[in-house]
Amino acid sequence: MDVGTPPGDFKDRSSINVCFHGFANLPTTRNQRIHSTKFSCLGHQWRLDIFPSGYGISDEGYVDVELVNRSNTSIKIEYGYSVRNADGKEHVHYKSIHEFGAHGSGRSSGRCTVNFAKRTKLIELLESGSLIIEVRMKATTNTTTNKSMIQFIPTNPINKNILKLFMNEETADVLFEVGGQQQTKGTRRKRAKTSATSFHAHRNILQNCAPTLYEMCGKSDGSGITRVSITDVSPEIFKHMIYYAYGGKLSADDLTDNAKDIINACDKYGVVHLKLEAEACYVKSIEITTDNMMDNLLYADSKNLALLKEAVMDFIVKNMHSIMGRVSFDNVPGSSMTDLLAAMARGAQTTDVEGEEEDESIKYNKMRVGTLRKMLDEKGLDVDGSRETMIALLKENSA
Repeated sequence: MDVGTPPGDFKDRSSINVCFHGFANLPTTRNQRIHSTKFSCLGHQWRLDIFPSGYGISDEGYVDVELVNRSNTSIKIEYGYSVRNADGKEHVHYKSIHEFGAHGSGRSSGRCTVNFAKRTKLIELLESGSLIIEVRMKATTNTTTNKSMIQFIPTNPINKNILKLFMNEETADVLFEVGGQQQTKGTRRKRAKTSATSFHAHRNILQNCAPTLYEMCGKSDGSGITRVSITDVSPEIFKHMIYYAYGGKLSADDLTDNAKDIINACDKYGVVHLKLEAEACYVKSIEITTDNMMDNLLYADSKNLALLKEAVMDFIVKNMHSIMGRVSFDNVPGSSMTDLLAAMARGAQTTDVEGEEEDESIKYNKMRVGTLRKMLDEKGLDVDGSRETMIALLKENSA
């Protein structure tokens, strides 16, 4: 209810309290999403989700929140969150502007706020065990534009144009012949060669997206197409790898079903970003146990999979008492000690000394792999490396 005439700044502004009851008892598994029921604001249906133990690249001990548009039309809004104590004093605050895509349109309909607040802080602000988040929204308007005009700005077509070159025989200057391995047949062990699968490609695309494959092609002499034989990757996996190099996106099912094969191929042929995407999918899809932790740790070390190694180290720290005496660490590479110490540092309960700033080295060492990779990517640096390599690169290029 308004008393008097609200100022222009209050036009189209709405707020609603979303209550997560029994917050302290919600699952503390990382990437675990808790949905709210749908609610209405600004003529749209919304949902507020929380991740009680963080999601993706969030820091340890933080809660993330995500506002999701559940209506079939997009909307750009100013939005924010507020959490207060029992006396009504605001202790947690967040504000931003974002355009939320229509639900089911293919565009992102949600916006995640990483490191929204420490879990311990929110527990202090619970009311009768419930976390109450006030969601504020205000529609953004452009007063200089006719509201009846439909604004459409096409996206940059470069990605679509490059993807059109995928398997284009007319413009290709390289032909990969994949498969065609010798196979044993019959009781007399005669060997027969299976037919290879052909993939047409372009040197200028491979140069930056798959540098190892590019080097295998050699320099073009302009006389025709160069043939390159690949016998250690299946045609299906090779197609995924080349398709990604041309800007294609693999489905979640393809990544999940072929994660390790994709990792192995991309590690050998230099398709770094697909390797890391498959690694993230692999980490998400497996359950690390006492029985498989060593296999996963050695695999992570052999393929330079820092995220998988971090997941194993987190498991070791969390279950150290049940692991001791049951698992041999004789074959663990010495380089893994840094990752183990980082996991222990994240899990340790420390109290910052007032007035002291954390040393830069300590700050980097406590960061999760996802955070380090994000920082490297924002600086245009190589993201495929061990924890030590990534930290060294960040320090070297720190502003």
